Amino acid sequence: MSRLNEMLRDRTRPLLMGIVNVTGDSFSEGRSSSPSTAVDRALALLDDGADILDIGGESTRPGAAVIPADEEAQRVVPVVRELRKLRPSAILSADTRKAEVARAVLDYGVEMINDVSMLRFSPEMADVVAASRAALIVAHSRGTPQTMKNPEFHDYGDDPVATVVAELAVAKEKALRAGVIEENIFVDPDFGFAKTPEQDWEILKRIDELHQLGPVVAGMSRKSFLGSFLEQPDPLQRLGGTISAALYLANREVEILRVHDVRQVRDALSVWDKLR
Repeated sequence: MSRLNEMLRDRTRPLLMGIVNVTGDSFSEGRSSSPSTAVDRALALLDDGADILDIGGESTRPGAAVIPADEEAQRVVPVVRELRKLRPSAILSADTRKAEVARAVLDYGVEMINDVSMLRFSPEMADVVAASRAALIVAHSRGTPQTMKNPEFHDYGDDPVATVVAELAVAKEKALRAGVIEENIFVDPDFGFAKTPEQDWEILKRIDELHQLGPVVAGMSRKSFLGSFLEQPDPLQRLGGTISAALYLANREVEILRVHDVRQVRDALSVWDKLR
């Protein structure tokens, strides 16, 4: 059993995945997500109580351009390498849709790959993860960051939740056929990716339906559907909404929450757990 699976087995609350952007243009952190500050941010998140770090070198915000795999690796690998030296026990995930980048970081002991393309961008991604016996997050999306706002990608029929589950099931089956261990496959509805705010809310309310596919990761932190409801355009001012959503997801037994504000969400979950 992997360290991650042991933590999931023994948890009393969702595990917290701290977001480490190494892109320089994060929708939420802007230029503060530069490679030069990534290690310091990662260490701070661990000190704040992050159970996992998710390190990403390519922005997937709407309209973001694709960057070459070697450039993405040059951003992420030094961060992973330094964290392995400074915090060898930290559980690391890489947020990438490129098999070449996944292969590079897995060589440094990264335990999880978070593929926001649902295994569509790199056909060989599942094979790379299977060979390493790492965990895999299959995150739902349609189109690309350049096209996911197009209306044709927002047509989910009468039931967006059932459609998301069905599309994730196809991707999970692809991973299984490649040899990824089933207990290592996580699913993520990927709020905001080719979805309207109304669809995001419906998926959030019915998040437990994704458990039919296995353990669930939810990344609702500072997302735009919270901002539009709260009339708060500044992502940094969406902490209250993020915490409220986190507590709801904890009640729905979601396994991992992907968040920016680790200490604040952890404190809220600690009080929630105490009151139970």
